[in-house]
Amino acid sequence: MKEIMLFLNHYYDAALKLSYDFGKTRDHDWSPMVILNELAIQIGHVYNIIYSSDAVNEPNRQFTNMGDEFSDVLLQLIALSASMNFNFFDIQTIASLEETSWYAYPVLFGQLNEAIMEKYGLRFSKPRAGFATLDDFIKNRIFRLFDVTFQIASKLELDLDKEFELMLIDANNFLKKFDYGRRKIKKD
Repeated sequence: MKEIMLFLNHYYDAALKLSYDFGKTRDHDWSPMVILNELAIQIGHVYNIIYSSDAVNEPNRQFTNMGDEFSDVLLQLIALSASMNFNFFDIQTIASLEETSWYAYPVLFGQLNEAIMEKYGLRFSKPRAGFATLDDFIKNRIFRLFDVTFQIASKLELDLDKEFELMLIDANNFLKKFDYGRRKIKKD
């Protein structure tokens, strides 16, 4: 957990700012449901690297940088938590479970997806044993996904600090180009 807290202390505000700044590239504000969809896309990119196969790969589109994809997952988890008004630093309150299996990702994501759908009335609610509220369960699943991401990255010997920093630089460079393109279009 110490590694996660150091990461959050260093990158949490930058992640929120980046998520906010990307708002200018969208036609609509992002709700928790939309951020959840973006998280699904990023988890799909992770699995596209793990399971590179002609059966599932998109032609002319390759995913090869696990550190960048993990950074995108972490970014979306932070954005999702903020959109639901959760204090991400409460992650300290969960006990870290040793988990480096890729199987944990789709299970946790499926549980998170189901619970958020329940919260917004898109599925019927069910009791979640050990959790006082549905929000407590959702927050726990966000934190578990964050923790598992760190544990798998550690197993792969990825430096998430370095990877996240590179992702921030790339994303901010994209935003500068996006702004330049919009200004140029307005002039013409």
